[in-house]
Amino acid sequence: MKREKEMTKDSVCVVTVTYGDRWEFLEKVIKSIVSYPNVLEIIVIDNASKFKIEEKCKEISEKINVIRFERNMGSAIGFNKGIEMACKGNTEFIWLLDDDNMPEEQGVNYLVNNYRKIENETGVDGGLALLSLREDRKEYVMSAEKGNAFSFFPKENSFLGVHFKDITYKVFKKITSYLNRNSAEKSLKKNLSTVKVPVAPYGGLFFQKDLIKEIGLPNKDFYLYADDHEFSYRITRFKKGIFLVPDSKIIDLEKSWFLAKNQGFLLSLIHSQSSFRIYYSVRNRIYFERKDLVTNKFIYNINKFLFLFILNSLCLIFKKKQRRELIMRAIQDAESNNMGVNDLYTLK
Repeated sequence: MKREKEMTKDSVCVVTVTYGDRWEFLEKVIKSIVSYPNVLEIIVIDNASKFKIEEKCKEISEKINVIRFERNMGSAIGFNKGIEMACKGNTEFIWLLDDDNMPEEQGVNYLVNNYRKIENETGVDGGLALLSLREDRKEYVMSAEKGNAFSFFPKENSFLGVHFKDITYKVFKKITSYLNRNSAEKSLKKNLSTVKVPVAPYGGLFFQKDLIKEIGLPNKDFYLYADDHEFSYRITRFKKGIFLVPDSKIIDLEKSWFLAKNQGFLLSLIHSQSSFRIYYSVRNRIYFERKDLVTNKFIYNINKFLFLFILNSLCLIFKKKQRRELIMRAIQDAESNNMGVNDLYTLK
């Protein structure tokens, strides 16, 4: 596809990464966005999928560019390459989507219009990002309900999201959630407001491509997991932040692994059958927390002790000695800055 030198105002390049046998999801996503007038280009990073993605995409639209890797390089390298390619094009904005993120109608228009509005309100030119709402990401839904994200994301000095100040709150939350089992369905009927959030997943993140000149591309050494939070947190840390736009909704065609059984992150670490998911989730998240979120080492170490106590207790209860060893190995690698691909845990 020919790339023009001049940037087209309000135009969007969608970047997505696919792998394995996920064409059934990707096809729905592409068909839901390809007809949008302001989506001038769709870049698909094919991480060694089982299908001939390029041939299938050509049958749908000439807007689609496919870059194929012959082995699965993970999300960090995939989005790194996709965003790099998008920055060379003539669109003004980049919209990141997972291969199972299907936007609702007019989703991209809400983003473009709100970007201009928030840009004017904050007086910043190009230093912010927006995020579409994914309704299975409850921390974002609750942030939009309350108009404040502070209570729903890990605090500074947390260890894998565990902070001693949150214990009472989380127990109370579990009890009220049990007593109000139908509230999840009702919650989405409440008024949702645009709200500033500290981090974002790749799926739904929307920004001007010039922002990349200031914050850089995703860190390839993360391989997969937590690379999106580390990348997006640079916007929070160095620029004006990330604003969740509830009117721009995305339907997740498949739930994330730690959401599928509604166990929460910690129990998923214990029960998941995937060693590579556990290893990279733990290693990368700790590396990110240590690099960007630790302001008080004493409090951080208290929270680490608390996490390890909970971990040891759960592994003892569920007889998961090997899982404990895997998690401890991931913690040690994070604390030793041993990043990149670990040959013991690679994608197929």
